[in-house]
Order: sequence, then C-alpha cells, then structure tokens
Amino acid sequence: MSSYQNLEKKIEREYHVSWYIIVYKAVFGLIEFLSGIGLAIFGKQMLHFYNVILADELSEEPHDLLARLSERIIPNLLTHDTFLAIYLLLLGAVKIAGAAGLIYKKNWGVDLLVAMTIVLFPFQIINLFIHPSLFDFIYISFGILIALYLVEFKPKAWISKVLLNFKD
Repeated sequence: MSSYQNLEKKIEREYHVSWYIIVYKAVFGLIEFLSGIGLAIFGKQMLHFYNVILADELSEEPHDLLARLSERIIPNLLTHDTFLAIYLLLLGAVKIAGAAGLIYKKNWGVDLLVAMTIVLFPFQIINLFIHPSLFDFIYISFGILIALYLVEFKPKAWISKVLLNFKD
C-alpha cells in the first residue's frame, strides 16, 4: 500500500473525512473564489465584450437560439456583478477555509461546510425549480451527500453537538 493510501485511511478512521471531499471542496472553492475576483475586476469589460459578440452574431443570424437564450441570462449576471462577485468570493472563501479545517482535523471545518450547505440549500432548491438543470441537481445532491457524510449520517447528533459547543 502506498503512503498516500495509508494517509487516506488514517484520516478516514480518525476524523471521518475523505481526501476526495477535501479536494472537491477546495477545488470548487478556488474556482468560485477566482470567478468572483474575475467578475469583480473584469465584469464591465465582459459585458461590453458580450454585447459586441452578441450584436455580431445576431446580425449574421437574427434567430440564433443560443444567442437569444444567452441574451436573457448573461446581461443579468454581468449587470449584477457586484452582488454575484461578493457571493462567489464569500462562498469560495468558506469552502477553502472548510477544506483547510478538514485537513487539520478541526471541528469548525465540518461545522462550516455543513452550515454553509444548510444555509444555501433553500436558495439552491428554489433555483432548481425555477431553472431545472441536471448539473444543478447533481451539484446540490453532492453537497447534501457530503454534508451527511461529514456528520456521519447522524444530523440530530451533529446539531446537538454544535448547540452544546455553542452554549459553552
């Protein structure tokens, strides 16, 4: 057995955390954080660039389905870029911090990631009903499964532990 596999098993036994979860949360957190930075810095330029490309595309083919669909989504995202950038920066930072907490076997890492999943769940479900998407469904499902795995499939015990620690 390699040293990586030994380390994985040791962490799994000691703390009920998998390296796959840590990598998943860290990578998605980094992507979201960098997307937030990119949106904050380049949001207005991206909107201008999008409008130029859209006008060019619609001048060639006025009934282009993809251009018409994106016309409803992209400008909304890029005109609300401040809120979206703040959201992405915070979400990415929380995921990265939670992954770091898991690496160092800290309870706050689990608490942070599970609490974030709980807080965002209603918004994600509403968005899924308004804009059904297989990718969103898979993303939400993974988030819920990871949160359940992190609390060892005992959410009541985890809530009791968090509330008990919160009172102290």
